[in-house]
Amino acid sequence: MSGSNLNKIKLGIVNLKLNNLFSIYQACHNIGYKTEIVDRKIKKYNYDILILPGVGSFKSAMSYLNKNGIKNRILEFVHKKNKILFSVCLGMQLLFEESEEFGNTEGLGLIKGKVKKLIKQKNIKIPHIGWSDIKITPNKKNFLNKNFNKKKYYFIHSYYCSPKHESEICSSTAFGKIEFCSAVRKNNILGTQFHPEKSGALGLKMLASLKKLL
Repeated sequence: MSGSNLNKIKLGIVNLKLNNLFSIYQACHNIGYKTEIVDRKIKKYNYDILILPGVGSFKSAMSYLNKNGIKNRILEFVHKKNKILFSVCLGMQLLFEESEEFGNTEGLGLIKGKVKKLIKQKNIKIPHIGWSDIKITPNKKNFLNKNFNKKKYYFIHSYYCSPKHESEICSSTAFGKIEFCSAVRKNNILGTQFHPEKSGALGLKMLASLKKLL
């Protein structure tokens, strides 16, 4: 899947110190992106695509972003032309205004809405772990094309995003009797609740398709 056009694209993965970055780094590197881990010492984000990953606590992640000045660098990055911020799992949740995890915690505020806990249902286990279908929404700004519709992707989460504006929802996923937002887009800010890097060939194709948005 690698190509000469991809290896000219600089892609940075923000290190939140919360999870092993090997799988997302390896996926992006193998696709062909010029991939780099972004630690707290890097002050200037000279990337075409910035990935905000994460599995873990919303409160811990925001504390780390605030304490190390990373929040401000992300906010500066998204206002530059021809840049993409792509967020995965906890990373997608961090895009929102607040989360109710461990009491209300303020997020990056890039997308209006709140992160809520999955509702307990009979015979349904929380966290939601494993493979589930995504249903792509009819959205003109959707970054997910029809080839990704009704296909299975890998999830692991106990909280979900509830965007204020339905026009920013790119896909939804069923969890028992409820449906939650599983992908989102606002301008150059994108997110998936599922893990493309752990979702096989289709997930890699999704990561590779980000280049078309630049």
